[in-house]
Amino acid sequence: MLTWIKQRYLEVIIDMQEIRQMNKEYDSGIRTYELKGKKVMAANGKDIGTIQEIRLDPKTMDLDGIEIDRGFFGTDTFIGKKYITSLSSEGAVLNMSPVADYKGLKVFDSNGKEVGTVKEVRTEGRTNTISAIVVGTGILTNDAVFSKSDVRGVGESIMLNVAVDENAIKVGGITH
Repeated sequence: MLTWIKQRYLEVIIDMQEIRQMNKEYDSGIRTYELKGKKVMAANGKDIGTIQEIRLDPKTMDLDGIEIDRGFFGTDTFIGKKYITSLSSEGAVLNMSPVADYKGLKVFDSNGKEVGTVKEVRTEGRTNTISAIVVGTGILTNDAVFSKSDVRGVGESIMLNVAVDENAIKVGGITH
């Protein structure tokens, strides 16, 4: 009988050690409530808001994405997990930049001449895919609209793959 009690005691101790080990693994994860209010950085390094919510897929219990609070004047945005490079106690880093952040960027034509500044970004539905950009070309001139096919690249500014005649108005990719 004493041997059985010793054996059972050893089994309980082993079970407790396994529970402690599982708790250590559990403690190494990130608690979702600790992420709320943490910074979100776009691929270009710009701080684009804070984490408002963490979304989980109810079937798989995997991360679905995060909701970002873009501030008083911004529109709250959902970012799917495929756009999240890393998630840590410091916040989230994305592998993309929201196209809404293109507003205010300077725009240059294919000759390197400054055309103006982005006033509006038009997207395909509620996606992050540009359909066109509206460029303010000056106080006494009309705005110019360039389709996504007119855009060569985006960085700290937007480079077009077309030359712009300052006497022409470009609307929707067609010069008038």
